[in-house]
Amino acid sequence: MDSKENCIVLLGDSLTFGYGVPKKDSWSFKLKEALKDYTVLNKGINGDTTSSMLARYYKDVISNNPKTIFIMGGTNDLLSGRNVDYIIGNISLLIKEGLECDANIIVGIPPTIIKEMAEKLFMESEHYKQCEEVLPILREKIISLNKKYPFKYIDLYELTKSHIDEKIFLDGIHLNKKGNELIVNSILDVF
Repeated sequence: MDSKENCIVLLGDSLTFGYGVPKKDSWSFKLKEALKDYTVLNKGINGDTTSSMLARYYKDVISNNPKTIFIMGGTNDLLSGRNVDYIIGNISLLIKEGLECDANIIVGIPPTIIKEMAEKLFMESEHYKQCEEVLPILREKIISLNKKYPFKYIDLYELTKSHIDEKIFLDGIHLNKKGNELIVNSILDVF
């Protein structure tokens, strides 16, 4: 892709990919439908970590010469036992590299999780409790990065936390159709 005119690349994990819902119900597809004048590329991969996002950043993101890069990751890192500073280091590099290519950066602060629901409906993991406890710390550290780098962020952690009683989760980790609608409406507010 030669022109950065109207290209938006969404980099992330299953929450970006749209795991668990029909494609037409995912927030990324709804974003593409709403932003008809933009080329929206979904580069979300199920199970992806921030280190894997870094490894594929040039091929999947930078090579498309995007005007805007949306970055959201960290949940799978936490579910793998990685610490928050490791994640922040990777997110910092993703932001920095994107800014060096003159792209607008939007960071999605990952949604909350529901430990009990995930244990029943997704899979067993010894890291759900840690993930649940550390996501608000990750949120604060992403917001703090904004002092160092010029980027917009969308606080999907607080958004999902404040709507947690509205049955927005599919399995405690991933969002259902209603959760995806909540997210796309929040993301559209920055465009």
